[in-house]
Amino acid sequence: MPHPWAQPASGSEHRRGAEGLAGPRLALSQLSGPRYSLTLWQGASDPVSVDDLLYIRDNTATHQVYYDLFEPVLSQFKQQALNATRKRMYYTGSSLIPVLQPPAGDGLGVEWLLPEVQGNGRTAVITLPDREGVILLDVGLQGTAAGDPVPIVRAPGSAALTLESCLLQLATRPGRWGLHVHIVEPAALRPSLAILAHLSALGHLPRPVWVGATISYGSFVVPGHTAGKEFLKAVAEVFPHVTVAPSWPEEVLGSGYGERLLMDMLELCQGLWQPVSFQLQAGPLDQSMVGAVARLLAASPRATVTVQHSPTGSSCTAVWAGLLAASGVDRTRVYCRPPQGYHKDSWADVGRN
Repeated sequence: MPHPWAQPASGSEHRRGAEGLAGPRLALSQLSGPRYSLTLWQGASDPVSVDDLLYIRDNTATHQVYYDLFEPVLSQFKQQALNATRKRMYYTGSSLIPVLQPPAGDGLGVEWLLPEVQGNGRTAVITLPDREGVILLDVGLQGTAAGDPVPIVRAPGSAALTLESCLLQLATRPGRWGLHVHIVEPAALRPSLAILAHLSALGHLPRPVWVGATISYGSFVVPGHTAGKEFLKAVAEVFPHVTVAPSWPEEVLGSGYGERLLMDMLELCQGLWQPVSFQLQAGPLDQSMVGAVARLLAASPRATVTVQHSPTGSSCTAVWAGLLAASGVDRTRVYCRPPQGYHKDSWADVGRN
């Protein structure tokens, strides 16, 4: 019988043989919503890896996965899985649950960390607040003597650090954190994804990774931004194991997030097997707040939205309060990025009554 470590999950069940898995990432892709469960069973001659089983457990809700295993694999797996001091290995394409957000917790508890870069070139170092959260990296390109542009992390001021050096420094950072790589130059997309893929293959990115860009597509075609289809094609071809985080150009948001803008973005993302977190600005969102958020969340049980602070219009706190007051908005799938300097304790009482 499967070994349940929690109450049975309702809804549909996927049952997969451990020997039939092309890798643990395939098992993770089977869980497409909270009403799905997954049973992993071990064949008679299956050389199943305990490390793969631990990897799956680290990246799923315990009540969604069942294990049908032989000894001694079952005992070895249980012993390591229940070790509270064991280092977790998170899938780059997983959600922020359970890394930074409790399964039933709202997105307000997730912090967003903006790094500072000290120095330049090979001696540059990255510094971050001593807190857990999603690390925001704006990535562009910089020419080199060899002539090949190199992805760099753009920080306030003139400091710059190569993306590869930045990620290698972050690899040693303890605690719980995720990564949001925002591509600010279209030409930086594929080189940045290649670096992410390379470091992930070496085991240096055991964290959730979001890759985003300002998208040009359909009714929001704006020259200078990343073409929507090329963005998704590059992700699929170079490093598909991420959360896709597209945003609309500011130039088209004068009247808010209208029906055409939403329809075209949903059309672009239709059929993606990766999770998507739609990036919204608080100011324009104020004109169509609840309807826009509900429409985007309905696209997929794995879809989320991230509301960013805007220099004009409503603040993140006002938008958050409005969303909490509305019925039918799943607060566990809504994140808010307040302006830098805001700590979550400063607005923990927003909409909490």
